[in-house]
Amino acid sequence: MKIYSYKKINYLFIYTLTALLMSVQAQAHFGSKGPFGGTVSCATTFDTTVYIGTLTGGVYSSTSSKLVGWKPMPVGLKSGRITALAHTGTNLYAATADSGIFIFNGYVGTDRYWNKINTGLTDLNITCLLAINATTVMAGTTNGLFLTTTNGDSWVSINSGLTNVSVRGITNAGARIFIATGDGVYASDNNGISWFDFNDIHAAQKVSAGTLFYNAATDALMVVNGDGLYLISGAGSITTPTYIQAEASLPDNSSIRSISATDADWYLSTDMGVFTSSVSSIDWTSMNTGLTTLDVRVVLPFKSNLICGTYKAGIFKSANVFIGWSVINTNFNNLATYSMIADGVGLIAAATENGVYVSTDIAANYRLSNKGLIDSLHVNDLVFAKPFLLAATEYMGVYISADTGKNWTSASDGLSHLCVKKLFHAGGKFYVFDADGDIYNTDLSSNWALVQTGLPDAVKPSSIVSYGKNILLGTYGSGVYTRSVTGTSWVSCNAGLSNMHVTSVTTLGDKIYAGTDGSGVFISDSSKNAVHWYSTTPTVISFTTLLKLRGMNIQAMGVYAGYVWASYKGGLLASSDEGNTWIAGGTQFNLPSYSSNNKISFVTTRMFVITENNGLYSNALSEIPTVTTGIFSPASAGITALSLVPNPNKGSFRLNLSLAQSPVSEISMYDYAGNMKGRFTTAQEMYTVNYTQGMYIVVVKTEDGAVYTQKMIIE
Repeated sequence: MKIYSYKKINYLFIYTLTALLMSVQAQAHFGSKGPFGGTVSCATTFDTTVYIGTLTGGVYSSTSSKLVGWKPMPVGLKSGRITALAHTGTNLYAATADSGIFIFNGYVGTDRYWNKINTGLTDLNITCLLAINATTVMAGTTNGLFLTTTNGDSWVSINSGLTNVSVRGITNAGARIFIATGDGVYASDNNGISWFDFNDIHAAQKVSAGTLFYNAATDALMVVNGDGLYLISGAGSITTPTYIQAEASLPDNSSIRSISATDADWYLSTDMGVFTSSVSSIDWTSMNTGLTTLDVRVVLPFKSNLICGTYKAGIFKSANVFIGWSVINTNFNNLATYSMIADGVGLIAAATENGVYVSTDIAANYRLSNKGLIDSLHVNDLVFAKPFLLAATEYMGVYISADTGKNWTSASDGLSHLCVKKLFHAGGKFYVFDADGDIYNTDLSSNWALVQTGLPDAVKPSSIVSYGKNILLGTYGSGVYTRSVTGTSWVSCNAGLSNMHVTSVTTLGDKIYAGTDGSGVFISDSSKNAVHWYSTTPTVISFTTLLKLRGMNIQAMGVYAGYVWASYKGGLLASSDEGNTWIAGGTQFNLPSYSSNNKISFVTTRMFVITENNGLYSNALSEIPTVTTGIFSPASAGITALSLVPNPNKGSFRLNLSLAQSPVSEISMYDYAGNMKGRFTTAQEMYTVNYTQGMYIVVVKTEDGAVYTQKMIIE
């Protein structure tokens, strides 16, 4: 195995800079931080807004006429598996594959969220939706049709006349409604009170693909069934349809996913790209220039544009007079994401279904970083300890990079199982958990070594952290264990711990913390001879109660800026008083209510959480109000000992360090993004810098290791 070495990070300096940077950050909600892209399952439009449904990641919207970016709408949804969207002109509805139907009508101030509306539904696998008027919506399921005339307050079954109730698709022709089922097409002229067969020999008893669309401009219905693509003329009034094959120039064996139309043209999305045909004469031509994938799930006209949604490559747009597609994935963070790590001023690494991405500018831009990482699409975890970034993979063990992901090499010597689930850095060593629950560690100067002594058989390790000269191990089902950094055997330390399902452990000061699945967070004093756990205040806040989220089911923990942090499905908590009080870790809206938050990490100005199917979400640390008023205790970092005059200034100033106990060794200037702007290595009577107007941090280090900091404004 290759031999590596590394240095520890100066956490005091990072914390000090963090406390100051946070004091001027603008208030903002959690926002998507990429990497962007993902899979589209459905779409609809209303007025000036486009709504996108995804395979696993909820709903997005864009209200810009130029369609330059997307806004996530995940709050209140109990599932991200969106199968259909409909807008009545008053309300937006979302159908899911496993949790029924939701209406977007909840308010907290100006923030909005989804409410579940399933009363009367006997099947929560919703396949399609149709908005009929302001209060009336029809929903197809795998086991019949349902109707609401009261904005979803209640649903009634409407299956009279159907011989097959597996409903695959729905569209309307004014007063007439068409549905596609497991044995063909049916129509209703009375809002579903009764249905009549709408088939001929080409469609009768044919399993429908669930894809159909009515073009009001031509009074034509286009349908996909097991035999192919068909067109029915005069569909809005006839009762005996004639199905005419409509596949001219389509590639053989193409799979049609959606149909849409304008007055002049038909559009198909297929597994071979997008195709269009004039409504006057069916003859399909491809329109795929600019697409990075041909696996297209939705194509939709919108004003003078076309929009197409793809599998894994996100969303594209084009002018209606087609020239070529251009990607529009800004804030569309729908990639399956398995792990992330943030560190220092701006380093972010994220492991996704497309591989590992790395950003060095606080997630503003990413680069795909998989050279040498053979199992890049199955990275389960990432950990960073300068200068090394390690990746745990599902099939190929551990990889290591010394250049933040530009190049990777295998580092699995000593592992008996190459399915590695988790990675940690604690007590100067790296630790891994494999699929069998075995724990290994290494200091990178030797092979991985098994460190299982003292643990029960079939143990399920969940988390590791170092405190003092000890290592703390959390397990799911067996509680907490500890051992010294140089020890050889784990010792159980579960006194007072009433829930053995520990999901995460962390430490701050002389306290250690254990997050559990169902009982919140426990705390123990690590400075005493024996560990004894006590439960903290219940990890419940108003946001949790409002959306019926289980705040006591802790998924991950961390420490930063004087806070202990704990995440749960849909939320994030923080405590600065040893768990006596838990507050919302920033404005919680925009965090998906259906998604676990499996990791928490930080850079100097921001917190990050990872969600399974919506990538990274981030918020300014300044949203934690007590941080900005000094919970971190900036005085302990020497802020009050540094006098800077004049302040504000034009770029010239004096420093008074009369209270410092040692000579100056270095003076550094940082902007409020955490970027170093300049450095002085000797004390001067007057300092002059040529910076743009704004706010900066002056950091003075002395020979005895003290750090003094002060904010400075340049006018």
